[in-house]
Amino acid sequence: MHHRSASAPRLAGSGLLLAAVATIAASVAACGLMDAPPSVTPSGRTAASAAPPAPTPTETDEAPTDRPIPSGAVDLVGSAEALADHDSYRAAVVSRGLVPSSAGADRVTMTSTLILGDHPAAAFTLDGVDGFEGFGSGPIHAIVVGDQAWIRSGTGSWRKTPGGAADFDAAFTTLSPIELVGSFEGLAPAFVRVGSETKNGRATTHYRVDPADQAAADAGLTAGGIDLWLARPGGELIAIVADGTFDVDGTATPVLLRIDVTHIDDPANRVRPPG
Repeated sequence: MHHRSASAPRLAGSGLLLAAVATIAASVAACGLMDAPPSVTPSGRTAASAAPPAPTPTETDEAPTDRPIPSGAVDLVGSAEALADHDSYRAAVVSRGLVPSSAGADRVTMTSTLILGDHPAAAFTLDGVDGFEGFGSGPIHAIVVGDQAWIRSGTGSWRKTPGGAADFDAAFTTLSPIELVGSFEGLAPAFVRVGSETKNGRATTHYRVDPADQAAADAGLTAGGIDLWLARPGGELIAIVADGTFDVDGTATPVLLRIDVTHIDDPANRVRPPG
């Protein structure tokens, strides 16, 4: 998979989560809440060593069958970035092995409602994310409206955060689907089209990566697999499930990533300051 140094992570400035607070200028480094997720990459190899692109198949009137797609036809990062063109959406993220978790947590989760446009806002719940222990025990609930933010732990009371929206810049970046799916860019040559499906209420094209594919092995996938659903038409990320063993900086590592995007442009998507 594509290697990115932890000292120079790709920031999701226009991405799924950070786009909701694009007016906030505080830097991720200044927040210091958590490190960027590690890249999933084959030891001693790069994505350039993956198998060459398969030729584009000839269109027929027959039902589509599993077939390799050309390298780059699945643009993982671009599919997540495309969500920023919408007015609002909801996203749920579950991750293990990609994002630092708090003590005793085997995974991290984030559910969010994002409002974009001239008045960006976000409401989200974090659980198991390293760096938020100081806010109290239990899931962390937060609301960000413009440059202001409110937080509560578990069933506690809402309180305004002194740093405002900047207190969550690191979490927005680290848990942004753009950053997370970007870890799998090197697998682009290994995606095989499964067919057309309805996923999360949207018409999608379903793609899959099998570890038996040589391109998948070259990119560091040794067991398990990845399923990906992109909106049809449009190509926006609707869902991804990556559950397998990957070579992470030379170490065989179990990795789980699940992202589900729902309620795109739903008028019911509303975020307001706590009453």
